[in-house]
Amino acid sequence: MCVFDVGTTGTRTMIFDINGKEIARAYEEYPVVEQPVGISEQDPIIWWNAIKSTCNKIVKSGVIDPNDIIGISAAFQRATTTIIDINGEVLYPALTWMDEREETNFKGFLEEGGLRRAIPKILWLKNNESELFNKTFKIISTDSYIYMKLCGACVTDPTNGIYSILNMETLQWDAGLADLYNLPLNLWPELNTPGEIIGELTNEAAKSLGLNPNIPIIMGGGDQQCAALSLGVINKGQAKVTFGTGTFVDLIVDGPMKPAGDVPIFSLPHVIRGKWFIEGTMPGTGTALKWFKDNFSQLQIKESEELNRNIYDILTKEAEQVSPGSAGLLFIPLYIFRKGTIHGLSLNHTRGHMIRAIMESAVLSAQMYLNILEGMGKVKIDELKVDGGGMNSDFWAQMLADVMFKKIMIPEIKDGAALGAAILGFYGLGKYNSIEDAIEKMVRFTDVKNPNKENSKIYKKLGRIFMSTVLEINEKKRITKNI
Repeated sequence: MCVFDVGTTGTRTMIFDINGKEIARAYEEYPVVEQPVGISEQDPIIWWNAIKSTCNKIVKSGVIDPNDIIGISAAFQRATTTIIDINGEVLYPALTWMDEREETNFKGFLEEGGLRRAIPKILWLKNNESELFNKTFKIISTDSYIYMKLCGACVTDPTNGIYSILNMETLQWDAGLADLYNLPLNLWPELNTPGEIIGELTNEAAKSLGLNPNIPIIMGGGDQQCAALSLGVINKGQAKVTFGTGTFVDLIVDGPMKPAGDVPIFSLPHVIRGKWFIEGTMPGTGTALKWFKDNFSQLQIKESEELNRNIYDILTKEAEQVSPGSAGLLFIPLYIFRKGTIHGLSLNHTRGHMIRAIMESAVLSAQMYLNILEGMGKVKIDELKVDGGGMNSDFWAQMLADVMFKKIMIPEIKDGAALGAAILGFYGLGKYNSIEDAIEKMVRFTDVKNPNKENSKIYKKLGRIFMSTVLEINEKKRITKNI
């Protein structure tokens, strides 16, 4: 199974066999484009170019025979949206899930329409790019664009559609919401279910990818839903955390739930029909470490190149020299909202303290959200399944166990979104009789981290400080206002 994992910062192509074993992979980061504060746009062509590049790298490496690829599926960043004309041409760059221009246009709709993260982006386009919007044939998300490139189908699924006008009960487009936002039903793609075959690879796409034409295209889903599937998190009371561009915490519940309070908790359909989870997200925790690497680690980058070592392993070694709690240095990762802050800074703090504080902020974010989700779901989680790039670090994984004070299960395949899409692909082709059967054969856990009680005592105190500080800063206006 060939899988495309189209993320926020880059695209990964992976090949899996029917037992969930990774055969090959290639990754390409998107070019960095400087953008004004609060704006996060991507030209959709970079997604397709990254897919073509990574897929061709794998094919040309000779690791896999293109004749052995029996299907294509994919996982996608969610709530990233744009508009196309009747010829399928993109009319405006996609506004990503991290774009902030939604706030002004959306506050009046929140109570009636709910947390519909794609809608305010479309409303911004409608209000600010009206000439282009008037040419709109379809409003699409990342998945729709890629499926169009692969097989010509303008489709999406409930895990992506939930961010726009999807009805939570019927999982179909909602005429009431279409009227509420004045975004007619005919502007939206066709809805399909994850695991369905939606078409075949066109001759043109096959040539671009180095693959054979007519390969079945199986609908995947949103990246976090696919990640949950890859961890076997499909039953009520199960939870998972993903450490990627951001920190994502998900808990399986009986059905759609309305969030309580002002903390943004999303009620989302799973890739398995009838299954739901609630999700808390702290954007940008992973990219905070990248930010530190890019801006303050030139010597370490040079060292990593000379020694052929992973730069993040070098940074982690610095963090390992620092005690839990980073000697009181607390990093609040709200920088996506221009409210990121550093507390307790002193002349005694080093690079290692800063690196550890950034890593701790990601884990403390997970703890904060899991506490909220447990309260909403009225459950207590003893075992947590975790994926994402952060789990390539034993140090970070142990930190998570210490902060959560729970057993942490780490999978063989840490790029869970891709494996989840592969599970859907093999199931859609009838290679497994059920999703549960596919999970049993394809999902394996290879490491367990148990909490260090002494470290957990420190993190218990820090966790209370972190949560109250995040909520307080988030509620207030930015101290430096619009400067």
